[in-house]
Amino acid sequence: MKLMSIGFFLAILVSFSKLAVSSEVVECYDCSHSDKIVSWGMLNLKVGEKKHITLVDIYNKNARSFDVTLSLTPTLPGMPEVPVVTYMLSSVPSGISTMMTDLSNASNSLVAEAEAKSIPKEVISSPWEFVNCSYCRADVSDYLNNSLEGKIKTVEATAISIAQALNLINTSVPNQFQIPLETGGSILVELTVINSPIKLEVKILRILDTNNNEVQQDVTKLNNMNIKAALEAHIEDMNNYLGPLGYGVNMNSLIFSGGFYRGRITIERFDYK
Repeated sequence: MKLMSIGFFLAILVSFSKLAVSSEVVECYDCSHSDKIVSWGMLNLKVGEKKHITLVDIYNKNARSFDVTLSLTPTLPGMPEVPVVTYMLSSVPSGISTMMTDLSNASNSLVAEAEAKSIPKEVISSPWEFVNCSYCRADVSDYLNNSLEGKIKTVEATAISIAQALNLINTSVPNQFQIPLETGGSILVELTVINSPIKLEVKILRILDTNNNEVQQDVTKLNNMNIKAALEAHIEDMNNYLGPLGYGVNMNSLIFSGGFYRGRITIERFDYK
C-alpha cells in the first residue's frame, strides 16, 4: 500500500490546529465516562476547584464536555469529610466538535463504500469456505485494503491529526458493518483503521449463508447442528467444503420435492467422500 501523502496529512493537521480548544482535553478511548471523570478529578483538582474538561473518544468518534468539581462531603458524625468529585454535562467546544464531525464523516464514507461492495467469488467462493479456513480472513483483508485504500487513508489521516492537535495516544478507528458475498450470503466484519502502517485490520464477527444459516468457523462446532437449505445445490456446496473435514449432510437421507427440500436438516460427523 502506498504511503499517505505528506501534503494531505499536513493540510488536515494545519486545519485542526487553527481550531481553538477552550477546555482541558482528556483522552477516553472506549472508556467509562463516569469512571474517567472521577479518577481525573481526584488526581487533578484541588478541593473547591472547578474545571471544564472534554472527554475525547476516537474509538466511538465522539466528545463530551463536563464541568467537574472536587469538594469535601461530610460522612458520619465525628468522622472527617471525604473528597467527592461531582460533574455536570456542558457544551463541547466548537473546535473539538468540528474535529469529531470530520472524523465521523470520513468514517461514514468508508462504511458506505464498503457496504456498497461485495466480496468477489474469486476471493471467497462460498460462505462455507470459512470453516477451518486459515487464509479466508487474510484474503478478505487484502481485498478490502486494496479496494478501499483512499477512504482508509482519509480516516486515519483525520484521526492522527486530531490526536496530534489534542495530544491523544490512540488513533485506531473501528466500524462494524455487513458485506455481501457475490455467491450469496454475507459477512459481518469489524474494520479498524490503524497506522504503522496505515491499513484496515479486519475481524470477522459472523458469517451467514444464502439460507440465513450462521456458518461456524470452527469445524468442531458443526456436529449435530440444525440448518435449513432451500435447494439441493446449497447442500452440495456445503458438503464440498465440509466433507474433507469429516462433516456434512447425508444426501441419501433427504426427500426433495421439485428440487426443494421441505424441513430441517442436520450436519453430521462422518467420513464424507
